[in-house]
Amino acid sequence: MPTIGLGNVLVSHVAEQSLPVSLGLLTDDGELLSRRIAQLPDGFLDKESNSFQFSSHTWVVRIDGLTVLVDTCTGNGREGRGPHFDGLDVPFLEQLDQAGVPVDAVDIVFCTHLHHDHCGWNTMQVDGAWVPTFPNATYLFVDEEYRRWDTSGAEVHPNDFNPNTFDECVRPIVEADLAKVVSTPYVISPSLTIEPAPGHTTGHAMIRLESDGVIAYFSGDAFHHPVQLTRPELHLPGCDDLTAAIDTRRCLVRRALDEGAFLFPAHFPAPHYGRLTTDDGEVCFVPGGAPEVDPERVTAGFRNAE
Repeated sequence: MPTIGLGNVLVSHVAEQSLPVSLGLLTDDGELLSRRIAQLPDGFLDKESNSFQFSSHTWVVRIDGLTVLVDTCTGNGREGRGPHFDGLDVPFLEQLDQAGVPVDAVDIVFCTHLHHDHCGWNTMQVDGAWVPTFPNATYLFVDEEYRRWDTSGAEVHPNDFNPNTFDECVRPIVEADLAKVVSTPYVISPSLTIEPAPGHTTGHAMIRLESDGVIAYFSGDAFHHPVQLTRPELHLPGCDDLTAAIDTRRCLVRRALDEGAFLFPAHFPAPHYGRLTTDDGEVCFVPGGAPEVDPERVTAGFRNAE
């Protein structure tokens, strides 16, 4: 996906991997899929296999003189994450550099939650130790989410798909004095605010962007697929609090419609983002819609491009 412009913001997409996931995990309503999903780009519905492409990617947001990473995927060389995620060896950092963001240029790293596929590139392995990947960044963690996974806490609630994640991807950040634990709402900059979006995990959060009249939400795992925009009660397994997750989806759908906001989820297939509209009383997803940015502007660097 090319870099796009939203108001005074540059947004880039950096991919780690994509894998097929059965839509049967969300719904068996073929008529709904035919009515609301079949018209979307191919990755949203493979009719032959009844699956969609589950994309793992990072959003790079450049605004207010800051370079912000939202969600950092799984990372290379992990173990215990399960099929498709263990033992990755992908050129993620090279792709980040190609987007005009070398590791030492990152100012802020924000993880919407601390599942392994959202905080993995926080750290990388050097001489057998996990060390911060972005040495000049401040890593922001929401307090409720931090406590939910902190292995040194009195109450630990692990699950079978997220082992060792805190100790490998968060604790080294704390030990390097690069972590900041915040409560929501938290203002990152004049254009960016962290807001609560609980349910998928206890402390799941999102970023609200507002710039030059444009509003967008970097919504993490509030939604995994656009069918949930039409039917917020649909869900993939693994929520900490399903009732709260459904409430979050319903609230965010209303806000996105009322504000004409863009949504930038963590796992939608290409073009990976879009807006909402209604058709015959149903909410539906309109992919893409933002202008592409001159690559020379991106290469020159955000701080010199305003």
